[in-house]
Amino acid sequence: MASQPAPRVLSIQSHVVHGYVGNKAATFPLQLLGFDVDPLNAVQFSNHTGYRHFAGERLEGPQIKKLLDGLEANGMLGEYTHILTGRSHQARLNPFASANRYLGRASSLEVIAEFVKRLRAVNPKVVFVLDTVMGDEGALYVPADLVPLYRDTLLPLADVVTPNAFEAEQLTGIPVDSAAAAARALARLHALGARTAIITSAVLLDRQPPDQQQQQATLPPLLHLVASSRRSSNDEDAVAAPPTRFAVAFPRLAFGFTGCGDLFAALLLANLHRESGGGRRGAAGLRAACERAVASMQGVLHETIARYRAQTQDAGATPEDGGGDGSGRGASAAEMRRKELNVVHSRAAIEDPVIEFRAEDIWVGEA
Repeated sequence: MASQPAPRVLSIQSHVVHGYVGNKAATFPLQLLGFDVDPLNAVQFSNHTGYRHFAGERLEGPQIKKLLDGLEANGMLGEYTHILTGRSHQARLNPFASANRYLGRASSLEVIAEFVKRLRAVNPKVVFVLDTVMGDEGALYVPADLVPLYRDTLLPLADVVTPNAFEAEQLTGIPVDSAAAAARALARLHALGARTAIITSAVLLDRQPPDQQQQQATLPPLLHLVASSRRSSNDEDAVAAPPTRFAVAFPRLAFGFTGCGDLFAALLLANLHRESGGGRRGAAGLRAACERAVASMQGVLHETIARYRAQTQDAGATPEDGGGDGSGRGASAAEMRRKELNVVHSRAAIEDPVIEFRAEDIWVGEA
């Protein structure tokens, strides 16, 4: 009896020769979790731009289209069960880097949007996961004129959208700083077209431990994933069904990571597929997928910190001032290398995570 073909994802992201961001962060975990992965590298750099030096080039929209046209000419579009788009540029980590050398262009996003439509014409069931890599911590990585393209062109096509809190604010106009604000932002993301909206990391000031809520000078110790899913008009008994929504609280880790969003979007994609294939669809499947993704992410981050500390001690080095936040402002290449995500050696955490942080309804009693 023929075996069931593996799910196949077309992942359109950036690539680095050394390190783990973009497709380098997403491909191995997806493969571990049973996916065939076709990476389309919209950017190819020597390393991410948090390093003092980087080199490489970026594909423009017509070049990306040429690659996608080649896939279509060979009849490959019908093989894709998922499409993942994320870091198609390099984050503005290096303050001395020229933005025009690595930031995304409108032509690239427009080509991707048209391709998703073509792919849906061949396979209406293909799942589009949109990781809106636009910025973080109050700063855009991309030119401001790309935000409307994400919001008005790509987001309406997405089955799943995975912004961080800053990106969710850019898309919705709602600062995600409380449980009530998070609920409004999720509702707005649904109104913009996303069936499932997952804000991957938000600081909800009213959901911090009581002893921390009054300490303005202290970084809040908890981050929250907040998620919501609505049924499509084609689902049975979808009439008047309220969206499923919940939150997963997890600890903030004081470390300068790079590539977390790229890895997390891949983990969400894989675990959403896993849960739906295992029979847990709807609310139960979404909760389980988010819990597993958070658990795997925490495992990778703790492995990364442990390796960093061991390598720093072995080298007789100390964490360098100015590089501890991963920004590239002052850190040596050796320091940045030690901070790269420890993806390969986190296989156990990716395949069989220990689930410590559970989903909960933080809006009990609200309409």
